[in-house]
Amino acid sequence: MSLRSVTASLALCLLASSPGLAASPGTATQAKAPAVEPDRVVNDPTLYNTGPDGQVNLAQVNETSSLKHHSMAIDGKLVRFTAGAGHLVVSGADGKPEAAFFYTAYTMDGAPKNTRPVTFLWNGGPGSASIWLHMGSWAPKRLKSDAPNIISYGTQPESFPLVDNEITLLKQSDLVFVDPPGTGYTAAIAPHKNRDFWGVDVDGQVVADFITRYINQANRQSSPKYLYGESYGGIRTPIVAKLLERQGTSRYAPDPTGKPPVILTGVILNSPILDYATNCEMVGDVSCAGYLPSYAMMANFFNKSPARGSQTIEQYLESLRQFTSVRYAPVEALTPAARKTFLDTQKGWVLLNDMVARAALDTLTWYKSIKQSPGDYRDSLMPGFELGRYDGRMKVPAGNSYAPDDYINVAFLNQFKQLMPYYVNYRSASSYESLGNAIYYWDWNHNGTTDPNSLADIQVALSYDPGLKWLVMHGYEDNATPGYQTELDLIGVDLAGRVPVKWFEGGHMTYNTEASRPALEAVISDFYAAPPFGSDAATTEVARQADAN
Repeated sequence: MSLRSVTASLALCLLASSPGLAASPGTATQAKAPAVEPDRVVNDPTLYNTGPDGQVNLAQVNETSSLKHHSMAIDGKLVRFTAGAGHLVVSGADGKPEAAFFYTAYTMDGAPKNTRPVTFLWNGGPGSASIWLHMGSWAPKRLKSDAPNIISYGTQPESFPLVDNEITLLKQSDLVFVDPPGTGYTAAIAPHKNRDFWGVDVDGQVVADFITRYINQANRQSSPKYLYGESYGGIRTPIVAKLLERQGTSRYAPDPTGKPPVILTGVILNSPILDYATNCEMVGDVSCAGYLPSYAMMANFFNKSPARGSQTIEQYLESLRQFTSVRYAPVEALTPAARKTFLDTQKGWVLLNDMVARAALDTLTWYKSIKQSPGDYRDSLMPGFELGRYDGRMKVPAGNSYAPDDYINVAFLNQFKQLMPYYVNYRSASSYESLGNAIYYWDWNHNGTTDPNSLADIQVALSYDPGLKWLVMHGYEDNATPGYQTELDLIGVDLAGRVPVKWFEGGHMTYNTEASRPALEAVISDFYAAPPFGSDAATTEVARQADAN
């Protein structure tokens, strides 16, 4: 099967205003309730066609955003913020309209904009809206889906508990959830069609254009700025970072505050794919070594991995890295004849038995094909069950009425459509496209290959701004974009020491695992609080205080 047909079959599996008064960047402390605009309801009658040939006429686009004011307790302090949603007309460098972007923003009321960060978040696909991050991760409200627990095998749940997000990222930053063309309520502006923006390069550019438009419209030129991308967002986000760094401030409107503009401060990649050409589920003729630690973690979750013993999960992960790089990968790389010769030796059988102790398939299975594709591994690990690709801990009986990867889909969409009118004051006549068919039309060309990677884009972004902060987060049991493959990709271009990878219990959407949320919050909070890479923290703090005064 070709890469493109494999990718298309996995479309469901690769899902990437007013700031607040703060004592220091990113904190949520407020001195008093500021003067704010009154609540505003938007009832948008325009139909935004998200299909391949979908488009909207410029005259139909209303850029008025909804507004609804809220307060909530964060770290024991009452904070006030505004929820809003709407469309912005996005134009390219030539000034011609490209698309009407739909976004949802949560912004703290009242602080100087030069100290309050703003973070732009999106999912992946390609073809996915930002609903999964919006409803599951860091917004002020979230759905508690409690992965990997499954309520019922019979039918997909229609709802989950909607709870106040006690560790909302609003504590550190204003949040803007972004839907690229052909997703959510976003559509190309005629004469463009949605498919005109369905490609690696053009997608990155139009998203960068949206960010520029939002910054100018909301007067956020001097705000610290962060990008947060998930899954295919591992390709999109570094490209957007590169484009923004290359563009600099050339397309910023003058900042009314007179403060110096900020281009970009940091990038967070949540369960990213960085290189299609090294992912053995996307390209069948490459090593699956990057998946082996994830296989072992899945086996460990199901109590089928005696090799862990008394090791902590972090110690076990490190032992899996060593086992994979030193013992497994060299054998997998042999020619079939040489591999068979080795496996027929005593050392070969020791390796096979050690594989069984870690990844739980029987010795004969590993002997027949020491390279287990991700799909084959999931099919074999728990006979009689289908395991999730997003989250290898999720299992349903074989032949179940829904796949484990689809478990949250109905509830997230139902509750998004309920949340927007009552919590954000936004109503639309359109159908919200949570996951469209862009992947079937995608132009995969990037940097001279149709198996795109974003590693060179990270390097270019760093060449413009050596202090740019980066953070990658992965789940142990993610069987879609495995964390060890990300580590190998970064090692291959000498970025391992520059772009840290943090691991957490869970799958692709680690934030859906309740036990991992405090650890995720701690890592993200440290990331936002950190100074630019390579700078002296004390010097940075002195300079920041001087600028604030």
